[in-house]
Amino acid sequence: MENSDRPRFRATRSTGILQNNLGVAITAHLDLVNLNPDPVEVRVQVLNWGNAVTQTNPVSTLVDVTQTIAGNTRTVFNATIPASFHYEVRLTVLNGGDREAENVLLTTYGRTAIGSGQVVGLSVLNSQFSTIRIETC
Repeated sequence: MENSDRPRFRATRSTGILQNNLGVAITAHLDLVNLNPDPVEVRVQVLNWGNAVTQTNPVSTLVDVTQTIAGNTRTVFNATIPASFHYEVRLTVLNGGDREAENVLLTTYGRTAIGSGQVVGLSVLNSQFSTIRIETC
């Protein structure tokens, strides 16, 4: 197989699957900060994995934003998660190297409403994200 025929993979950080186990919709609040002095391009996704016991693919995308984040800047994203649904938060740094990617931090937590308190068990700190490798086109 020639180099041009090999699949390309991009490192993406993921919360893994979380579940809104409340009987009401919650807001998944995402805090993203670029600690690099230079801007970076990122892709932030919140995937809806549905409420079925077995689900082979996300049923919808609640957030899918690709944008450039200026250096030393914080930005926020929010997604509404239906009651009893599963969801996943992903972050991909699209430009720069490993050092730049390490300096882009994401924390997420669930809220019962924007501006309200956090839902216990739905907080994921940057250090708790897992790195996955996703094939790109």
